[in-house]
Amino acid sequence: MRSSLIESRPAPYANGYRRPQPVPNSPGPLSPLPVAVTRRRFSLAPAEGWLPLLLLAIAVYSVVYSVTAAITISHTNTLWLTTALGLLCGLIVAKSRYFPQAVLHVGACILGYWLALLATSFLAYDVSLLTILSSLRLVVANGFALTGTQESAMVFLFYLSFLCFFLGYFGSWLIYRAHLPWLVALVYTSIMLVNLNYIAKRDLSFLIVLLVGALILLIARVQLANQLTLWKNEGLYTDSIWLRSLTSRFLRIAALFVLLILPFSWLLPIAGEPASGVVFWNNLDNAWVNITHGNLSSLTNPGSLFTSFNPTTNFFSDQLTITGAVNLPNGPVLSYVTGSSTQGEYLEGFTFDAFDGHTWTTKTANIKQSYGANAPLPPDSATASYNPLTTSITIIQPPGGTQHYIFAPAQPSSFTVPVTLLTNSAGNFTSAWTQSTPLRQNENYQVTSGISAASPSDLSTIPFPVDTSGSWQDDPNYQTLQQYFLQKPGDLSPEVLATAQTWTSDAKTMFNAVVDLQNHLSDRTAFTYSVTNPPVPANTDAVTWLLHTHRGYCTYYATAMTIMARLLGIPARMVNGFSQGYYDTQQKAWIVNGSEAHSWVQVYFPSFGWINFDPTPGFSLDHATASPPASTPVATKTPPTSSSNGHKQTSAPQLTPTTRQNNNTSSAFLGNSSAGQNLFLTISLLILLCSLIVLGLAIARYRNSRAPLTPAASFYARLCRVAGLVGSPPATWQTPYEYTFALSKRFPQTAATLRHLADLFVRDRWAAPQQVPAQGEEQELRRLWPSLRNTLLRSPFTRVR
Repeated sequence: MRSSLIESRPAPYANGYRRPQPVPNSPGPLSPLPVAVTRRRFSLAPAEGWLPLLLLAIAVYSVVYSVTAAITISHTNTLWLTTALGLLCGLIVAKSRYFPQAVLHVGACILGYWLALLATSFLAYDVSLLTILSSLRLVVANGFALTGTQESAMVFLFYLSFLCFFLGYFGSWLIYRAHLPWLVALVYTSIMLVNLNYIAKRDLSFLIVLLVGALILLIARVQLANQLTLWKNEGLYTDSIWLRSLTSRFLRIAALFVLLILPFSWLLPIAGEPASGVVFWNNLDNAWVNITHGNLSSLTNPGSLFTSFNPTTNFFSDQLTITGAVNLPNGPVLSYVTGSSTQGEYLEGFTFDAFDGHTWTTKTANIKQSYGANAPLPPDSATASYNPLTTSITIIQPPGGTQHYIFAPAQPSSFTVPVTLLTNSAGNFTSAWTQSTPLRQNENYQVTSGISAASPSDLSTIPFPVDTSGSWQDDPNYQTLQQYFLQKPGDLSPEVLATAQTWTSDAKTMFNAVVDLQNHLSDRTAFTYSVTNPPVPANTDAVTWLLHTHRGYCTYYATAMTIMARLLGIPARMVNGFSQGYYDTQQKAWIVNGSEAHSWVQVYFPSFGWINFDPTPGFSLDHATASPPASTPVATKTPPTSSSNGHKQTSAPQLTPTTRQNNNTSSAFLGNSSAGQNLFLTISLLILLCSLIVLGLAIARYRNSRAPLTPAASFYARLCRVAGLVGSPPATWQTPYEYTFALSKRFPQTAATLRHLADLFVRDRWAAPQQVPAQGEEQELRRLWPSLRNTLLRSPFTRVR
């Protein structure tokens, strides 16, 4: 029997006419063998069933959980939502039969983008779309660099929401459209392995069990569905009871395999890669890094091609070597509360005073002095005026290090835990604050600090140290300062001194000179922040190397400013610790990530002690929201402007909470006018509008490309649709005569019209050219159709016998 499905266009013959075929014999109106009609019932269930979607959801949510465990962020509820929407969207697109899949994929991309944007904006952070779009614009403009600020956290959450949407979307599409469960398993397990590699000190083996078990059952179920489809296409008759029985038995066997595979996998050696394999992959990785970073020495010496290109520096060490990369902790390290949601604090850990051109060490750490909890600590320097500040610090992930460093805002005067100070022999300068035991997870302590209250006008009264009269000569630490904090490398390039003198040629006071050095090094038009850099050559000091390459991470810039200040006779030292982090409105605390480990500079001013300066591009002590960029600085500081004499002028650095400008957080991050933000929003909406127009044109073109049906075929298609609405759709095995005969049994008053319509359709589709319906017959069909349609629609509950 021929199918009753309607072709969009008859197959053309060689001479342009339709292929002549015989008209099938139709049963007469009094046939003693009426044909039973198989009636299709409307169902939302896909042909593969709902079980694959359930198994896929278990697998994808295992992956999403591993993402949230590997990268600690807040508001992860949006990831669960966007993943569910992605699963649903993928199922709908997979089962769509009326539009091209490529067009639907484009539409899904647009939908996923805006769903992630809306979820981040309204569900997670409760901010306007303008704020999220402006943050995205800055991230794109700065080379996709993410920082630790709240705005960057919003952008990162948007990215993860978008990623989770597509994990669900393409997983669902690959299962229900492409039928490629193995590809889904490959993608999901790869992402899971990457995430588990970044999860420390947590046993998440249950995720592996859930993922592997769900994927094995998913593969079995989809393979069974594919085989059943193949059998049906080859003519196998199936009923629901047999299908349920076969599916149940097949999945029981698959579940048995899961129970056998998972326990057996625990017997396999963990990390049992052969030593030769480890060497091979390490050499391959080293070769790739050497080539991509332009290490020309590897070309002249082929053996060096496989050596480590960028040995990473241990940031929390009692000596710090400046190399191409730095090793930092992953995820949040600590949180702190200062009583202010608008003012953050740099947290000191330890300082360095001696530099040999490549490595920092500490000469003022030769004496250890222990103090009990809440015991007053000796001042690190003579301070004329200060403001007390109490900070409560909670350790989330101990950063580690060669010493048990404890972190606090500048000039700590007491801790609620016992501490040991590393000082010089005179005891007037402290280089580090440590504990007798390492910091522990969830450990909490409080520290009272004395934050300098010196204003820029106060510091501008201090002359250069070459003027030994007055404040410098009367300072009790003058001799110690000369001994420890004016040291320079012996083989330092003369270029460094010449650059420092050029940058500070217009400075009238020591404070002006320090600000000039800070402004030139932090100028993002001249220098770039980067955590991955070419290694510093052995015959070149790190400061000269920075002046040549104009790129490096925070230790590069802090080193350059410290050494340049010393060349000008100004006592300075480098400090390691953490920048402010970002304020979490839910926890009502400042969160500091491991990537916010930071180096900055302290300059000594008589009667005012050590004052903080930060020369790293993208960082600033001006705003509490400043924090370290991942690869390229984010605007957190107003760039200096030029005065009439050509010397760069800037407002004095905001040194302490009492002198910092209390600027609005969002404006500090955005750093742009509302007109620019509105322009970015307008452009984004225009892109969305253009995408929708392209989608609409593609749909219209697809619909127009379908050949128009002839009148007979059009009315027969209408008959199938209307009859399907009242419960009598055509079966795939029925010919037009068989189908209309079955309908005439249900609607006897329409038997003649149905027979006439079937006859016209069969002649139009399969008869010889001279037998096609005439124009008068088609007009008669148009006249009869309204009565036929109304008859069908008035009897929606009549069943075919």
